[in-house]
Amino acid sequence: MNTRRLLPIVLAALVVSLALPALAGIKDEPGYIDLSFIEIPADAEEVQDIDLTSMLVNIADDARAEGEDDLADMLSMVRSVRVKFFSIDDRHDDAIKQNVDRIMKKLDQDDWTRIIYIKDGDETVSVSSKNNKDGVIVGLTLVVFEPGESAGFVNVVGEINLGKLFTMAGKFDFDDLDEYMEEYGHGEHEHGDHDKHVE
Repeated sequence: MNTRRLLPIVLAALVVSLALPALAGIKDEPGYIDLSFIEIPADAEEVQDIDLTSMLVNIADDARAEGEDDLADMLSMVRSVRVKFFSIDDRHDDAIKQNVDRIMKKLDQDDWTRIIYIKDGDETVSVSSKNNKDGVIVGLTLVVFEPGESAGFVNVVGEINLGKLFTMAGKFDFDDLDEYMEEYGHGEHEHGDHDKHVE
């Protein structure tokens, strides 16, 4: 399984995540899945450990000021985004599989809906949505596990319009992501409580 094929999904999550500061009680939101327990191997050669929840609200304002109304509207829907992608080797497979199983169990217990589910042995790809009582998507969670190769976890919290999400994914220049992060005070190597690594 080539997890690169899932890059558009990850990028789509990032599109809507240049977002608003976390509001009080974000962990109580139905679309929130805690990823803080997932520890990134200290020897991982590739790491994307990103928490864009605390981005300044004026990113959305800037987008609207520059005529990017669709993007600004998208940003206004999102409350939190958390991304963890990293390379692994065989030594980490058991620990990562336990993490995957824990999240998948949580999704099942909380009545998330599977949008995409692919399983081949321990290889797993899952995209799940959480809907409110009106049928509106209020959470999106991506889980990718390729034993001995890579693992990835994404959680997006907010009112999510998948049609607009994927439309914007095709328009956004992701080469500018680092510039956005630096401009708004979220440097490439800045970490909060998610700066966890294991040997």
